[in-house]
Amino acid sequence: MAPEPSPPTLFFQCHNEQGTETIILIHGACGSSKEWDDVIPHLTDKNYHVLAPDLPAHGQSIAIKHFTLDSATEHILRIIDIHAHNGIVHLVGLSLGAHIGACVAERAKPGQISSAILSGYNIFQPPKLMLPFIIIPIFFLHHTIQLVTQFQTEIRHLQTGESSFGLIYEVGRVLCDPRGLGEIPARTLVIAAQKDSLLQSDMIRGAKRLFSAVAGGKESGSRVVMHRGILHAWHVFNPVLFGNMVVKWVGEEPLDSRFEDIEV
Repeated sequence: MAPEPSPPTLFFQCHNEQGTETIILIHGACGSSKEWDDVIPHLTDKNYHVLAPDLPAHGQSIAIKHFTLDSATEHILRIIDIHAHNGIVHLVGLSLGAHIGACVAERAKPGQISSAILSGYNIFQPPKLMLPFIIIPIFFLHHTIQLVTQFQTEIRHLQTGESSFGLIYEVGRVLCDPRGLGEIPARTLVIAAQKDSLLQSDMIRGAKRLFSAVAGGKESGSRVVMHRGILHAWHVFNPVLFGNMVVKWVGEEPLDSRFEDIEV
């Protein structure tokens, strides 16, 4: 009897493999690990080993169909098991990556997540019957915005099949029909970007909902914060601030005072 074929593996960037501890970076919807290119040097300069995967149906993992929250979580856990030093990581997730990161932290083996940073956890809760009708305008709005703001990248996405309707639909299900959160057992920083900008600030209620799943809350050293000077995709717009924040949280150092605690 022929052995079962191995499951496909995500593409991932690996930097500074000799670094002392591993940080894994999980990107947002319709993006790729390239979002982290300007953040990664700030982490490797501090001698961290960095893993940055492309999620299923994204980037160089586009051939891995179909995207679901569960499949993305299992793929990320497999990368941690095999490629992280001692199978242990500091986990960083932004936007859709924050949803996946919460699921990874919940399902990881005890002690496998040393710390977590989850930024831009937004949720929308329309009536479930409306979801199919909401996804269609979201799909066209997404592509219109991308064509205006990142024309060459969006043309490539359209040519390769990235940002397909199927992907947008699955992402919409994650954001518009959020699952119940399990316990996040690691010291966790939850961040909401609060710069005043249309469609570019985060929901405080989403940050509070996510933080409610963190074991021990503030008493365990975890924090839920906002920053009035950053946009949702601040890892792209301000990679220096983002990289410094990661280094400080992972190293258990005080954060910049502009990160204000949110009352919960």
